[in-house]
Amino acid sequence: MKAREIIDNLARGMWLVRTGIFKHATFVIYIFFLVILYIGINFGIERSQVTERTNVKVLKDLKADYTGKTARLLYQSKRLEIELKLTEYNSTLKNPQEPPRRVIMEK
Repeated sequence: MKAREIIDNLARGMWLVRTGIFKHATFVIYIFFLVILYIGINFGIERSQVTERTNVKVLKDLKADYTGKTARLLYQSKRLEIELKLTEYNSTLKNPQEPPRRVIMEK
């Protein structure tokens, strides 16, 4: 019977009344609110850190892609490469005799 009474007291919350915790109910609610606020802030920070890590990975991939494309563009822009492509396609274009000039248009 003693065990049953203990279980009943725990289930009904009588131990809360006997310990006098209700005298400090506002403080307990305040602490509970602070704990929930702390957990929420930590979840928000963790979410932003995950987003930041993902963005850093994407930036690394994009930088590698940019570097590769830049290298390919520089390689293809060489004059010799252009000449080879033109002869490959049987083009009639010739090398210019004069260096390029800047065209200035007056308004």
